[in-house]
Amino acid sequence: MAQANDETQATTAGDSDEIIVEEAPTEESATATATLTDEKSESPLAGERVVYVEGPIHPKEYSNRVVGSLLALVGTVLFAIIYAAVGALIIATGWFQTFRQATFGTFIQDSAFWVPVLFFAIGFVLVVLLLNRAGWWLHVVGSLLVAIIVYFGSIGVLLLLTGIAGTPATFATLATQPFTVAAALVAREVSIWVGFLIAARGTKVKARNKAARDEFDTEQAERASGKKASDGAAPAQA
Repeated sequence: MAQANDETQATTAGDSDEIIVEEAPTEESATATATLTDEKSESPLAGERVVYVEGPIHPKEYSNRVVGSLLALVGTVLFAIIYAAVGALIIATGWFQTFRQATFGTFIQDSAFWVPVLFFAIGFVLVVLLLNRAGWWLHVVGSLLVAIIVYFGSIGVLLLLTGIAGTPATFATLATQPFTVAAALVAREVSIWVGFLIAARGTKVKARNKAARDEFDTEQAERASGKKASDGAAPAQA
């Protein structure tokens, strides 16, 4: 009976224990591990660092608009002086019955003087911005546009101002008024000669931009030829 109990206890104790069997590393598993390690170490991106290289920067194109606009404003002052002188001549000679009672002081304070000056500044600066680095012959053509802007712009605004003042004038009256015609003629002449100065600077700016582009193209060609030479010499040394 005692022997049976001992066998029963031994059987129970044996059932409660878990037997874990670990496989010993074999030659095949070691080879597989080594192969995976070698594949990781031989990866073409292993340890690589991405470097961003900036491309060549093209030379800046210089404009003639800012300086040209400043010269156009200087031309506006010149236009005002010449236009005032022409207006004084018209008043002094008394060519037209309407202006025999006018004086130079009332003329330069009147809208007939300041409106054309304003439109000359607007028209001339606009032409300069459009032409930029253009040649003088384009400024000659642009002077016609300036004269048209001064002529018709002045007529339109003067029609509006006389209507507001209660003494409306007709288009024909203002279109044939000597001050309006004189303003258009002076505007064309001043914009031509000041445009000559603007065009002369534009020519210099174009030459500077061309020299910068040529220098840039030469540097890029030399760099490309040097790179090709180095690429062709590398296999020969190997």
